Amino acid sequence: MAKFAFTTENFCGFPRHTNSLFNCNSLKQRQLLILSSKQRPHFRFFSSIGGKESVAETEKVVTGLRVDELDNSASVSDAEDQKEGGEVGFDWQWPPWKNIPQRYKLIGTTSLAFVICNMDKVNLSVAIIPMSHQFGWNSSTAGLVQSSFFWGYALSQLPGGWLAKIFGGRKVLEIGVLTWSLATALVPILAGFMPGLILSRILVGIGEGVSPSAATDLIARLIPLEERSRAVAFVFGGLSVGSVAGLLLAPPLIQSFDWEAVFYLFGILGIAWFLGFQFVKEERPSFVSNPVSWTRTISSKKSLNSSLKDLGASMK
Repeated sequence: MAKFAFTTENFCGFPRHTNSLFNCNSLKQRQLLILSSKQRPHFRFFSSIGGKESVAETEKVVTGLRVDELDNSASVSDAEDQKEGGEVGFDWQWPPWKNIPQRYKLIGTTSLAFVICNMDKVNLSVAIIPMSHQFGWNSSTAGLVQSSFFWGYALSQLPGGWLAKIFGGRKVLEIGVLTWSLATALVPILAGFMPGLILSRILVGIGEGVSPSAATDLIARLIPLEERSRAVAFVFGGLSVGSVAGLLLAPPLIQSFDWEAVFYLFGILGIAWFLGFQFVKEERPSFVSNPVSWTRTISSKKSLNSSLKDLGASMK
């Protein structure tokens, strides 16, 4: 409850008698006498607000048209307290992706890894032309260099699933991206040495071959059942995006800089992804997968056997 007290000091007004210094009837004496500073009205307002431990009192003196605030420390401190307490100010929520669930961040970064994956896969398809002219490769040599990628890609599919089961899909995906990115960046250095070039492309294939199994393990462990189909589509859709992006970006890079720039740039992108992925944390899933019972397994085997019998009978 606020209490106010109004007092006046040395108040001087205009005299009401006609014999005063200010005569309204006389035109010559109709002048406004300026009062001295001592005769100006002084108003003092005292306010005290209860409800706090320390009561802040503010005294203001009104002199003519000037307002001198004697003590404003209380109001400043109150404003600071309100700002610190969250009553005054704005919450900008920065960065904007701060409140996004961790599983969505994980799926987004995994999809980005697959974009970089196919960019590194198709870059040699464009760069093989200037490389063949520079090193004097014939069609057989160019085909050998391009096929070496798929040697490692085909051989690492099954081992990738086994490694993802043992070490987890996240760790396998990180190592795979780092492996193929470093191998891609080494292509310009090893291009003049054919065994080294083939080995580098095999490593690119191995790194990319373990990635689908790793991504599948991530989705199975961290994504709820009702969101898994969308997560799979979003992650593996990055492969097509990477192919388009790689085939569009590689030609202008080769024309502007040289064919080495394609491998350096795409390799740096993968290394940057590896470093940024370290800041993406996994959240503990709120769902629990239902264990598969033996009765369901036996029934599924019986239905499979019956289906195979029906298929064999229909082919006779």
